[in-house]
Amino acid sequence: MINPTKQREIMTKRTLALIAGLVFAGACKDAVTIPDLNNVSSALLSNGLDRAKVQLLTTGLLRQDRANWGETYLVFSESMARDAYRLDPSEQRWVSQTIGGQVDPTSFVGGGLWTGYWVDIKAANNLIDNIATAADLTPAEQAATVGLAQTFKALQYWHVLEMRDSLGAPVAVDQPPGSPPAPFVCKPDVLAYISALLDTANTNLQVAVTASTAFPFLLPDGFTHAGDYSTPAAFALWNRGIKGKVEYYRGMDHSKPNAASFTTAIAALTQAIGTLDPATLENSPYYTYSTASGELENPFAGDANVFLNPSASNGIESGDLRAAKIIPVASKSEYGVTSTAQMAYAVTTDPTNLTRPIPILKKAELILLRAQAEIETNQLAAATADVNFVRTNEGGLAPLATFASVAEGRAAVLYEKRYSMLFESAQRLVDLRAYGEFNSTFLTQELPGDTFQSTLPIPQNEINARGGTLPTVTCP
Repeated sequence: MINPTKQREIMTKRTLALIAGLVFAGACKDAVTIPDLNNVSSALLSNGLDRAKVQLLTTGLLRQDRANWGETYLVFSESMARDAYRLDPSEQRWVSQTIGGQVDPTSFVGGGLWTGYWVDIKAANNLIDNIATAADLTPAEQAATVGLAQTFKALQYWHVLEMRDSLGAPVAVDQPPGSPPAPFVCKPDVLAYISALLDTANTNLQVAVTASTAFPFLLPDGFTHAGDYSTPAAFALWNRGIKGKVEYYRGMDHSKPNAASFTTAIAALTQAIGTLDPATLENSPYYTYSTASGELENPFAGDANVFLNPSASNGIESGDLRAAKIIPVASKSEYGVTSTAQMAYAVTTDPTNLTRPIPILKKAELILLRAQAEIETNQLAAATADVNFVRTNEGGLAPLATFASVAEGRAAVLYEKRYSMLFESAQRLVDLRAYGEFNSTFLTQELPGDTFQSTLPIPQNEINARGGTLPTVTCP
């Protein structure tokens, strides 16, 4: 009899072999290699779904989500947030169009971090729209599948807002081929849509929880790397964490702030966090990597051009244990900026970096997000306790005194989030925007022409698809 671990390996290899048939290669350095999930519908879905096809589509959905996280996502967002540079002597746009001036919507920077999100939303819709045809799945298994797909669909919309913010996004994209492009809607309405989608996903996951039903597919090893998120019940709690994150930023939105969202955020985050436990601070589903044939290695492990901005490498407090993430290196200068440090997991001489897993949304961030919502509702003692829990356990630092003001709390939580989640997501970019800190009062102008750019533009290809007119949105 095959043991469960070996069976998982066999199933994963079979699934990856199927996925390999759906992959196409980009033709130039401005393109990326992604699963062609837009084109599976006619061939794969024409006769309906079954358990094997649900496994295939779920694997494709999660692989595309991992691809979306890759190097451009972190380098673009962390460069704008003054945490990183990519100092490539053959490509200055990594610097010139993130901190050096206006970004060109026709370039790989201005056109980046867009298509992949809609590819994954399409992959999620393929599952959601066709799951009822999977006759060999029980209703509870179908609900569990939809709940996971809706959660990752919501995550893609969130990533769109991370990078485009007040420019908004199209929402009603689940249309037949040949339909006109979906209209853009304003950021507050996209946030409301994401929040509602996460609630619907949670409702579907609870159907499986009530029926004591497992997911009808195997999930990547990253779902059990730190904590076990491979069951509908545990995954639903993680869904609540994303819900809390979205609700916090709904409350912070500049154009249409929703103060009630802070209370909703605290409730959802408290549910997701559970009991405070230092051993679970790193718990999260993770993106995992492999050196096996046909798999992906960690995208930073082989890139010697990724460096830390001195603002990040020099800003950490003496004695902070998280300084282990920062490795001093020989001075590197390109395009008018200089760095003397790299992230530990970007050091190319360390072979373990090739397979280093990366968290998607870990408990340390959830705790600090709760602190942020508590700060905005003037629950400063509770916020201080949450900040200190991460500060003392991850940073090994002395606890802070109870915050005397909202401003003091914001500054403290910004520091903790920066170093607990350094180079793991776009969280600092989003926070600096939310706190109104993209200006010369809070940031240093590093290059002539530095406009403190905090978003990427709508890509020119998207504009062209709409008749050459830049989408504009207003909220009622």
